[in-house]
Amino acid sequence: MSSTATWIQQPEPGRRSTPSASGAIRRQEDDMSGTSKYQQVADWVRGRLKEGTLRPGDRLETETEIAQRFSYSRQTVRQALAKLEQEGVIEKIQGSGSYIRGQTCGGRRDPLSNSVTIISSYTDSYIFPRILQSMATTLQKHGYATRIMFTSNRRETERRILSELDRQQVRDPLIVEPVASALPNPNLVYYRKLRERGIPVIFFNTFYPSLDIPHVSLDDVAVGKAATDYLLSLGHRKIGGIFKNDDGEGLCRYEGYQDALIRAGLPVEEDHVSWVDTVMLKGMLKKDDWILDRLEGCTAAVCYNDEAAYMLTELCAERGIRIPQDLSIASVDNSRLAELSPVPLTSVHHPMEALGEKTALTLLEMIDHPERPSSAFTYEFQPEMTVRKSTGAPPGRTGGRAALQV
Repeated sequence: MSSTATWIQQPEPGRRSTPSASGAIRRQEDDMSGTSKYQQVADWVRGRLKEGTLRPGDRLETETEIAQRFSYSRQTVRQALAKLEQEGVIEKIQGSGSYIRGQTCGGRRDPLSNSVTIISSYTDSYIFPRILQSMATTLQKHGYATRIMFTSNRRETERRILSELDRQQVRDPLIVEPVASALPNPNLVYYRKLRERGIPVIFFNTFYPSLDIPHVSLDDVAVGKAATDYLLSLGHRKIGGIFKNDDGEGLCRYEGYQDALIRAGLPVEEDHVSWVDTVMLKGMLKKDDWILDRLEGCTAAVCYNDEAAYMLTELCAERGIRIPQDLSIASVDNSRLAELSPVPLTSVHHPMEALGEKTALTLLEMIDHPERPSSAFTYEFQPEMTVRKSTGAPPGRTGGRAALQV
């Protein structure tokens, strides 16, 4: 693991303080029914211990999950858990949950560590340094050290990191960017193990759809729709696209692109859509004939990100295709690359620092409130478009060619 750990940042002096319990008045059942109900919950836990479905070291369901199971209030569940804790049946661990105790408890959970492990795809991409720095700074302010590891968007590296964390029984909360999240992944078992061990995990930028783990990201369906809608508003009707097929963002942005065309009463012409994976995206300049051939007849294109759009502008320049007179280009990320492009790019904004901060703060909420369902922590930023010089009216209205000709 030392080969993948590239940055450790220590917290500021002092540990993060835990807010005191709220003094708000909570709803109470009447004495008779409340006593009966909390005893039923406590008996249910004891019964599972006798049956062997719960063993020393096992983590109980959250207060919310137990309350939903019985259709009781959380206050009733809290009473039951307090009773079980008083009897020595369970132990509550701050920021982690309630666990079964016992003399045979070799699997007793230790508290979470005061360090957060961040697993990211890249360090050299134009968006990741700002996201990761924001995460680390936010966590440091709250008393947490950070350890950052990189997968290079490779599943085998992700597996090596996760298996080592599992082998060492590391108690770090985790912030993770999924690897090739649109494809089947054999590593999901490790994330399930982490959850079973009571380790808070949150994804950023994208997520694995089959896992009930919260994420903080752009609303990528809305992003694809916003970029396409803007081109439609300029009068374009032949709009092609370049999307990634190995990550969730690419599929979601395509879904938004498709939805915008359908809502506008236009066909989705698959011949005008190019699909690339991570490796192909890096080598797009070598695929010029294929990329431009698929855009023939289009007046505009939606690009997966600024990197793809930047490369497309260079391909167009080599062929004498003018932007935006012959082809308008809308992109995603609003990075420095969009500003430095030979033709500055119209691009949907990626809130890099805000996303990093929001992810870190949400992880801290998960640590403090393990009883809340995962869905309560997911957050998606809505798109904001920055208009530059890569977009304009269709060629027929500007003196350009009627449509892109290769």
